[in-house]
Amino acid sequence: MDLSNRDFSYREQGLIASLFVTLIVFGGYFYSAFTKLALNPAMPSIAELIFVVILVIVFESIMQIFIRLKNTSQSEDERDRLIEKISYKYGYWVLSACTWFLLVQLLLDATFDHLTVFSTPSGIFHLLLLFFVLAEVAHFVVQLYYYRRGF
Repeated sequence: MDLSNRDFSYREQGLIASLFVTLIVFGGYFYSAFTKLALNPAMPSIAELIFVVILVIVFESIMQIFIRLKNTSQSEDERDRLIEKISYKYGYWVLSACTWFLLVQLLLDATFDHLTVFSTPSGIFHLLLLFFVLAEVAHFVVQLYYYRRGF
């Protein structure tokens, strides 16, 4: 994945690599988890979760080292800190909205009989993990947006 020829800054290249690794690794995990959820609503093993986290760390490290070798590091300035602060705000809003969605879904599940697989402990666990990953993806996307667009 050669990002250096596309007129991206060092920070943008790191964000794109992080976004790519997050989407690929967790995308595969969630695809597997949600397709098997209706058939096997058991909780995932701790080994599965540790494996996914280690996979993200390894791929992220490899990508960041590759980017670092191709570019010289830039020091962080006020603009970088402001963009990061704004992106955390949007990530928080995504996480809050998703949490409220889960709460409403649990209330409606008690009233209506629909998709009960998401009200199992395993379903709730996977939804919460998905919401955390979506918040992280929103954090990356907002940073990329502001680095491209500016203020």
